[in-house]
Amino acid sequence: MVFEILRHTPVWVYALFAYLVWMGLKRLQPSVRDARRVYVVPAVFIVWGLSGLAQHADAIPHAGWNWLVGAVLGAALGAMLHQRMQVDRLHRRVLQPASVVPLLRYLAIFGSHYLLNVAAAIHPRDSAAYLGWDVIVSGLSAGYFIGWAIRFGLAYRSSPQTDVDRATLLAEPLRG
Repeated sequence: MVFEILRHTPVWVYALFAYLVWMGLKRLQPSVRDARRVYVVPAVFIVWGLSGLAQHADAIPHAGWNWLVGAVLGAALGAMLHQRMQVDRLHRRVLQPASVVPLLRYLAIFGSHYLLNVAAAIHPRDSAAYLGWDVIVSGLSAGYFIGWAIRFGLAYRSSPQTDVDRATLLAEPLRG
């Protein structure tokens, strides 16, 4: 049965999974990144969250409200998290500490979507319930990354200016 599920999984799902694992693994090391590139993965999750709503809006009763409730809760959670970084606004770079949290966050969201959609396919009589939960997960993830992006932007603006480069990464521990 597992092989049948994997065989019927669209190729784009594998590509997205590989990308998210790759990006999560990169965050296991401290990194100097262009500040604009930090928003790429959150943008992927926001678009995915909105597409989850669009995909199931007609089939799920109250899908818009369920998505909105999830998005509000997710945004509140994302906005509460502390963003540790050093900022070089002159060169638009940030030094982010090593963390397993992004990898775990990406896998949790991806896994939730995947498992709920597989359950809906395996149990067609209960698919509305599974897809209803998928809409909530879509809202939670989109909202979380919207809140996270706002918090990141505020932390970026309020952090003291430093000269961030690869030498900084090797020479200094990140001050929290």
